[in-house]
Order: sequence, then structure tokens, then C-alpha cells
Amino acid sequence: MLKHTLVKNILFFMALALILFGIYATFTLSATRGTVIIGAGLGIMVITQFDWSEIKILGLEAKLRDTISDAENVLDSLRKVSIPISEVAISLASRTGRMDTATSNKDLFNLVTSISNELKKINVSDKELDEIKKDWYYFTTFDMCSILLEEAKTILKTHHDKLEQQYRLWIGNKPISDHVTNQKMIEQVEHAKKELQYLRNLLWKKPYYDMPFILRKAIDESSVITAKEKESFWKSNDELWKDIIFYIEHKNFRRPQLWLSK
Repeated sequence: MLKHTLVKNILFFMALALILFGIYATFTLSATRGTVIIGAGLGIMVITQFDWSEIKILGLEAKLRDTISDAENVLDSLRKVSIPISEVAISLASRTGRMDTATSNKDLFNLVTSISNELKKINVSDKELDEIKKDWYYFTTFDMCSILLEEAKTILKTHHDKLEQQYRLWIGNKPISDHVTNQKMIEQVEHAKKELQYLRNLLWKKPYYDMPFILRKAIDESSVITAKEKESFWKSNDELWKDIIFYIEHKNFRRPQLWLSK
């Protein structure tokens, strides 16, 4: 056991510094390095906290008298420190996919798994873990659904460009004599453009568990994409659709060999 309060406090601050540096490393260097550093910091915290007779840090006080009740107080204090730090680490790593320094799926998965395992050691509940990992759920589902979204946008853009080209060829440089046909062709072009614009921001800030169903509804209800194209679209993307639904339901990958290789 650790007997000197000074040594205990030094180790606690070392652990806290490691966790904070781990977050920085995750964001600026790589998730792999960040995972190792954060895990080391949380590990040191777990080991040293149980040997403290008194803790005074960040306004939290816990006294151990070698009882289960006192140990739970220490764990509670440790959870209050570890949970927000872990949530920030996972959130930052998940969001790097939106920037130039993208984190690979494998590195991000390893980071999330490592942090989850460390937090389970201090009895962080599954509900709390889900809250901590919410940004990972969101951005992973967003990226998976975006594969479908981009393909649907390509189909719509092809229709839009074709309709626009047809209108330009029809109108040419001559005066408009058939106003009914002119208006109809303009409406077709505008409608295709409207559907395309609708898809562009369709998934942003939507609950991750609703994303695939929102996307499917938009595609199925499209009046620009043909029935044959829709049938072909869903048939060719059946495995991807199953992957997305599996991830939402199980919060894990159905085909890790595929998704963790990216």
C-alpha cells in the first residue's frame, strides 16, 4: 500500500496529466497513441485511489476507512473525474473524421474499447458508457449511411443534369412558343434540384438510430429516382444496410474485418 499522502497526490496528478495528454495525442497524433496513454492514466488512478486514506481534488473529498462503503465513495469520486474526460477523448477522436487529420476506424475502435474497459473496472454503468460513446455511435453511423447517401445523390444528380441538358437543347436560342412545355420542363429540373438539396443535409444532427430509416424513406419516396433504380440500389447495398442496422442494434460491427480495415 502507498503510505505517504504526498506520493499519492503526485501519482494522482500524474495520472490526470497522462489522461489529458492522451486526449491531446488522440486529437493531434493518433488514436493508438492516445489509447495507450489514456489507459495508463486511468489504470494509475484505479490503483492509487483505493490506497488513499483521504482525497481532496477538484472539490471532491473521500475518506477511506477500509470499508466497502468508503471504497464506493472513492469510486464515485473517480467516476466523476474519469467520465467527462473519457467522453471528451472519444468525442474528439470521433470528430477528427470531419477534419484533415482523420482517425482510422480501427484506431478509433481500439480507443473506444480501451477506455470502455478501463471505465468498467471502476463500475461505470452501461448507460453511462453509452452516453460517453454517443459521438462514436453518431459519427460511425453517419459515415456508414453516407456511403448510401452519396450513391443516392449521384443518381439524383445524373437525373438533374440530364433534365437540365434536355431543357437547354429544347429551348436553344429561339423564342419560347410552347409555354406549357417550357413550364413543365422547368418544374422537372427544379424538382430534381430540390430533391438533391434535401439529401445533402438529410442526416446532419439526426439521432444516429434514426439515420438509416430517414435515408431509406427519402430514397423510396423520391419521384425522380425510378422504381427500377430504387430496386437496384437496395439490392446492391443489402449487405451495407445489414451492417448499419447491426451497428445500431449491437453498437458493434457486423463485419469488423471490413470496417476496421479502413
